[in-house]
Amino acid sequence: MLKRFTPLLSQIAAVLVILSYLIRWGFYDRQLIEVDFQLVPYAKGENAAIFAAYSADGTVPDYVLDYLEKLKQIAPNIVYVTDNPIRRGEIKKLEPLVTHITAYRHGEYDWGSYKRGVARLWHNQPFDKLILANDSTLPVAPSFAPILEKMRADNADFYGITANEDGAYHLQSYFLAFTPAVWQHPAFGEYLNAVKPEINGLTVAYRYEVPFTNYLESLGFKSAAYIPYDTLRDLPLNDKNCYPLTMLSKHNAPFLKMRTFTNRLNVQESRRLVFAWLEKHAPNAYRNLLTHLRHISSPYLKDAR
Repeated sequence: MLKRFTPLLSQIAAVLVILSYLIRWGFYDRQLIEVDFQLVPYAKGENAAIFAAYSADGTVPDYVLDYLEKLKQIAPNIVYVTDNPIRRGEIKKLEPLVTHITAYRHGEYDWGSYKRGVARLWHNQPFDKLILANDSTLPVAPSFAPILEKMRADNADFYGITANEDGAYHLQSYFLAFTPAVWQHPAFGEYLNAVKPEINGLTVAYRYEVPFTNYLESLGFKSAAYIPYDTLRDLPLNDKNCYPLTMLSKHNAPFLKMRTFTNRLNVQESRRLVFAWLEKHAPNAYRNLLTHLRHISSPYLKDAR
């Protein structure tokens, strides 16, 4: 009698296993949680990076994972700070890439994430260079190593990719690199510790990003940009990221602002041509971009056709 029901019992067991996986995926892995923990020991004497992120639904986009893989090649110690709770299942994606994860809502935008990440590193010195980076850009370059190589060649104490003259001349804070003399200076920590919640991202930029370059230069540190601002004078707007195709094709920009595909950047060039350039010259970045734009239901996906 029992033998007659054995196949049926096996089928029921298989269905139950499948259901358990579906329940885990649907509830456990998608559960939003707050975390703040170290995954692996810090590598002393190596470069370190703070990566600031934000995700409305607690996921980690593919373009961010690609960014972290490239960042890890030049900065083995990565503190990932996201201004939101994270889905439990997304942590597995980050485990091979980052040293520490902090994920909870603090409401201080990227600069608040930088503040929290640097506080972590202060307790785990010594490191070499410090990089502040965030998820506002799509990584286009195959490697970030040339950025640090040019920083050394330019003999800069702190370094950015591009600069802007809105408000005052300043390095844009989506990617900044600092020598130990700068980031271990007490004034560096004092500046970040003064970051507090602001009404919006624009206020954050004018209160923290714009004055930062002059603040460090007043202490005697030298700044430089990977793409010098003077070489972009033929582009009329102060924010040269408004010319994405020119920045990619003419100036070999290693990053593309994700705001290119929103209404929050005054884009002066054809998005359709930007998509075409990426598809030809940076196919992996192109695929990651399309995946993310589909995820957020971007209206600008139509320009990729």
